[in-house]
Amino acid sequence: MNKSNLLIVVPDLGPGGGIPMNLRLAHELQRRGWRVKVAALFDRWRIVSEELCSGLDIVILGKSTPWNKIQLPWKIARLAKRSDIVLGGAECSATTYGFAGSNLAGKPFVGWHHIAFHRCRQDMHPLHVKVIQGVHRRVRWLVFPSNGARESLQQALGNQPEGTVWQVIENFQPSNHLSIAKNPPDALVFSKPVVLGIGRLAKQKAFDRLIRAHAVLRRNGFDHHLVILGEGPLRQKLEREIQHLEVADSAFLLGHVDNVMDWLSHATVFALCSRYEGFGLVLLEALSCGVPSVAMDCPAGPREILRDGEAGLLVPDGDEADFQEAIARLLTSPELRKHYAERGRERAKYYSPERIIPKWEALLEQVMASS
Repeated sequence: MNKSNLLIVVPDLGPGGGIPMNLRLAHELQRRGWRVKVAALFDRWRIVSEELCSGLDIVILGKSTPWNKIQLPWKIARLAKRSDIVLGGAECSATTYGFAGSNLAGKPFVGWHHIAFHRCRQDMHPLHVKVIQGVHRRVRWLVFPSNGARESLQQALGNQPEGTVWQVIENFQPSNHLSIAKNPPDALVFSKPVVLGIGRLAKQKAFDRLIRAHAVLRRNGFDHHLVILGEGPLRQKLEREIQHLEVADSAFLLGHVDNVMDWLSHATVFALCSRYEGFGLVLLEALSCGVPSVAMDCPAGPREILRDGEAGLLVPDGDEADFQEAIARLLTSPELRKHYAERGRERAKYYSPERIIPKWEALLEQVMASS
């Protein structure tokens, strides 16, 4: 197989599962002989761990200013001319600017669409939706992390555009996890069973649902702590909700942490209540750590990861009563927790780099051969 030069375009080095996934892919392809460069469009956040960035050729193209945005297609084109393929590592700005830059350079482009777009677009400006849909109708090669994400874009566009190649390549969990601390990261927090949520404090992640579930369970006698890791624009709103429900002594918004796997490995239950996903990488991380998990059946990803409820408890999308009951079942049953911990670990093995990366290599080789 011809190992070529790949340019991966990401929006920034900020929060979310998509950015780490791009960097993990870059590492895995480099190990297999590919020459990879990562271009971050904007210098907005730099919260991706240094360990994940280490060993990668990463360039940041500028601030999120109007002038820089105008220049971005030409900046990407200059990088693309020294590459064989351009990969737009996310569905919005990375695909829009990456597609424009690759066209200017005359290089093949692959898009990577991580989200359930028919739901996501409801939170976007109509003009942005039109631009994104217009670009995605023209991108020939498009990758999705789940069948649900693929179906969601097809629903948003009305059909799969003629002449395009859409392929599902699942996200993966590296087998060489960071070392897990023997002791929990916070002795006071882990003095009681911990229900853990992880994600950006934004509308998509719906942590208001998790806080309400925690308050109901506490009132019903389930003594536990709720921990939410992540940062975002809804922090103050969620803090007010915690105060309003009178659970400030048991619900903790701890912000961004680098040692996520330590928190997962010591949690009693992992809970995902998003309004939409595209895959749900943090759910896979929870399974790989052996945390019994409960997830709402949102579009898209949790149903596929949990294999219709075999590897974790799956409740109907938006059903807060069932969500609360599922958490209660796990909190009160060591046997059930053990069952889903074992099933989860076994399921996580399916998402290994050894199974997933050859799919990427085959696709990139196909793109090269067709260009």
